Amino acid sequence: MFDSLRARINLPKTLGVAAAVYLVRDYVSNRLEDVKEQMEQERVAKDNLKRRFSQTQSDISYTIHMLIPALSEQVLREMDVDSITQELQAHSRARQAGSSLSASIASSIELVNAPQARERSQDTRSELSDTSFSGSASTQSWVETGGSGESREMILGESVAPVHLSDSLMTTTSTDTDSSSNISLQGSVIDSASGSDSTRPTRAELWNELKMLTFTRTLTTVYTVTLLTLLTTVQLTLLARGRYIRSVVELEKQQRRQHAMTPDLTTLLTMGLGLGMGSLSGENAEEAADFAAGFGWPEHDEDGEEEEEVASAKYLTMTWWILHVGWKDVGERVRRGVEEVFNGVSLKTKLAPSDLHRLVHDVRRRVEHEITFEGTERKVDFHTTLLPQTPETTQHVLTQGGYASPLPPPPISSSSERDPFSTLLEETHTTISSPDFACVLEACLDRATEVLINSVENAVFANANATEPAVPGEEVRIRLAGLLPGLARWSHLALNGLPNELVDNILDVRQVAALSAIVFGKFEEKFQ
Repeated sequence: MFDSLRARINLPKTLGVAAAVYLVRDYVSNRLEDVKEQMEQERVAKDNLKRRFSQTQSDISYTIHMLIPALSEQVLREMDVDSITQELQAHSRARQAGSSLSASIASSIELVNAPQARERSQDTRSELSDTSFSGSASTQSWVETGGSGESREMILGESVAPVHLSDSLMTTTSTDTDSSSNISLQGSVIDSASGSDSTRPTRAELWNELKMLTFTRTLTTVYTVTLLTLLTTVQLTLLARGRYIRSVVELEKQQRRQHAMTPDLTTLLTMGLGLGMGSLSGENAEEAADFAAGFGWPEHDEDGEEEEEVASAKYLTMTWWILHVGWKDVGERVRRGVEEVFNGVSLKTKLAPSDLHRLVHDVRRRVEHEITFEGTERKVDFHTTLLPQTPETTQHVLTQGGYASPLPPPPISSSSERDPFSTLLEETHTTISSPDFACVLEACLDRATEVLINSVENAVFANANATEPAVPGEEVRIRLAGLLPGLARWSHLALNGLPNELVDNILDVRQVAALSAIVFGKFEEKFQ
């Protein structure tokens, strides 16, 4: 009797222990599966992150190529090197035409006055035949007093310009009708030529302006393309990071809902595995639903997503500033630097590639540094070039982009109270003001300068070496004037070339990808 009673008492305990062992083993098995699943999810997440980062880099390259034509139009129109070249060519054609006309007029005058000249020559020869040349005194007397102007100049060993010869002929020629008409025509040509020269720059002034403007446009292209590339990199990286965060948050919501509907071991033991072996139903199911709601995120907000899309479009509109305003500030700084460096370099100066590299770096030092009131030198930031700095200028850019919204509110401390556009703009200002950005900008400018020098060396110096081989061990040297066409062509290619060698080289700089990774990896504030 006691044995049967003991058996009835121990049976539920035995069943409970067996059930507990089974559940523990099942729990451990499930946990192992969860660990494996978590590791797989982490691998997928890393692959997803790499894929998104790689896609962002492709988007950056594509966007820059889409934006450069607007920059090209601005730079090539405002720094019109081609028009100065055409004006120089017009000067050359007018000069050649003037020389040909003067020669033709002088030839006509000589033909008209040929009979009189022959008569004077015969008279002179008859006079000379009657004169004795035995004494040196008579010869000296003739040189000083006799003969035509032409003979006097030839004996004294001086050269005579055609117009001077024509003048001497005009003074000794009788009043012939045809001759007078020819003389008056020449005078009118000379007067008109001198009048036109007084109203337009001289050839020397045009050549100097061509030198300054060619180097200014070339280096302005280097700076503006580099700055546009880095600004676009920061912008698209921030937007890609925002999309990635939203996808992670949505995934987290789904996982929390799933886990909330699956009670843990303690809940199972207390709710369903007591002596009564109750099931998860009724009030317990409602408790589990409340548990899930406690971890829940708000449902998908279409209005919020639309607001973020509008903010992203406004944010990308900020590129208008560098394309239409900021580049002019850079061009002005470059112009001053070019004038300081190249004013003392003649167009006839022969330069080697190393000389060109040194001169370009002298200009860069003046562009990238400024002298303070205290007399010290400091690095220049390009904040005013990259983005508008005031609410008024920001609104102006938005208006140009078709957004007539009110001015964005000033920055406030609480991130939850900021609109997405202001948040993006503030973070961009912070990024371009950082030491990391300054380091990347310097590395990119070095690479862009290297691309410029190598391109000119291969296109200009190599051709010169083919025609006139240099002395072994010495660099090829070319006159500065001979470098200008190559520099002008390079700026055209750097702004309009497809594929674009300059953009591709800048994006290949290791520091650019590092900057993008740093910006992409700043998740802490977003998740807080």
